[in-house]
Amino acid sequence: MNQIGVLNWAKSIFFLCGMVGIMSNSNAEETIKTNYIVNFKSNDALCFIKINDMLVMDNVDSIEGEFTIGKTISSYLQNGENTLSITMLNDSLKGDHKVTSNMWCSAIVTEVNKNPPVSGVKLIVDDGKISVDPHFNPRKISYFGDSPRANGAEKGMIEVTQSFSATNLPDWAWTTARPVMEKDIPIIKEFYGSLQNDFKNQSLNSIYQKTEGMWRSLAIEQGSTPQKMWESIPFKRFFNDGYKAIPIDWKDYNLNSYMNGRIFRFETGYDRTSPLIIENKEDDIFTLMPYLSIIDGEVIVVK
Repeated sequence: MNQIGVLNWAKSIFFLCGMVGIMSNSNAEETIKTNYIVNFKSNDALCFIKINDMLVMDNVDSIEGEFTIGKTISSYLQNGENTLSITMLNDSLKGDHKVTSNMWCSAIVTEVNKNPPVSGVKLIVDDGKISVDPHFNPRKISYFGDSPRANGAEKGMIEVTQSFSATNLPDWAWTTARPVMEKDIPIIKEFYGSLQNDFKNQSLNSIYQKTEGMWRSLAIEQGSTPQKMWESIPFKRFFNDGYKAIPIDWKDYNLNSYMNGRIFRFETGYDRTSPLIIENKEDDIFTLMPYLSIIDGEVIVVK
């Protein structure tokens, strides 16, 4: 099964827009006062980059050799305290599987067009063990040890986390949400089911209306409009190419929450794949991976 996925597709969009994807548009949804980006680099190591525990990038398709990519992350942030994490596999995936000194992963968060970084961490291999590079950034480390998900999808992975402060961000929709509760699961599943039914019926207008919050937050980050961000994903072409909606098998998914429960979604696997999947006859799949919130009693897409 070959997964396209909105995250991987978004990487291509951001790359074409100049690596970190900042665009200029006089009709932009909103002018963001302070925009933040993360730059991720690695060498011969499998790594995940997380902001506030939300997975924003990985190098699953480019483990060997040097890898680098950047991405805007402002919609993952809140005014005040946030976290940057790197999660690195404690395995070389070669020969005896021992980690070696050439393996490393780093991530730096900066304000656009400003220096120095507001956060930065690097994992290296020292004396046969994954450790934090003490010379990369002198800021305090909040956590270092086994991944908090080591008993599940991130088995055998080591994580480092650093806190940092962000300012002048918009009041994202999710900041007004209430924490999700177990009793909300039926209405959350109902929302997913309704959206997947729209994919089944190829109802583009309905898909856009239900996911508009996703495109709005991207538009603010990118200096664009929700409609242009929506049009950057070729849904119509997917349908024309024979992609069909896959029925949701809930036993494969877990409800995970972020930002003290104000953001959540159903996910599965190390890449936190969504239940919203369409597939063609060649087993190529596209996955829409929105984040949800409960605001005024309704389940809505917020990013």
